[in-house]
Amino acid sequence: MPPGRLLRIQVTGRARAGKTTVRNALSLLSAEETAPIDEPGQPDPILDADLVLYILAGSLRPADRRALATVPSERALVLLNKADTIGTRWSDAATAAESHSAALGLPVYPIVAALATRTRAGTLTDADMRTLRRHRHRTDPACTLAPDLFTTPAAGTDVANRQLLLARWALHGVACALAALHHDPALSPCSLLQILHSASGIDPVHHELHRRHELTSAPCRS
Repeated sequence: MPPGRLLRIQVTGRARAGKTTVRNALSLLSAEETAPIDEPGQPDPILDADLVLYILAGSLRPADRRALATVPSERALVLLNKADTIGTRWSDAATAAESHSAALGLPVYPIVAALATRTRAGTLTDADMRTLRRHRHRTDPACTLAPDLFTTPAAGTDVANRQLLLARWALHGVACALAALHHDPALSPCSLLQILHSASGIDPVHHELHRRHELTSAPCRS
């Protein structure tokens, strides 16, 4: 890539993989979001950018393999989005990412882009903290497996507060916040937000993007 030229990035993947959310989570406003891979009746987009962010959501399919086979490994970065929907623990998503990585011969990063976007744009309000502290004793993973389990009237009269909390931070964010506050009830909103940001898995992707950018933009030496 000629010195001084901006890195050209494409964000791609199958429909509903979360391409736009990932783009926002990484603040890649100048990145190109392609048409979906494997769209019925449509050709796959040409993946020819300096860096291709390939977004997976769930299982690896033949269309994903076919598309990634057209991209040199040094120009591909694979993100397993919606990692919070894989199994019941982060280790389940990490195992899935390792399996996909072995199949593709590429590193695969598990992330929850929706949570990363929330931590970039939002703050934990006093109302959020009051609701979280009120329910920090609910350490059973089952209580955050589904919205209706977390907002059940059986857990108290603050149903509306819990619904608002879910609308702002989603189940994965709420579950991580409850676990953190159960461990340390004195956490400040700022510290808890940092924990949630880390729980999104987005930081390793930021670091890898920075590394790829430096490698790609470095002047060639004879």
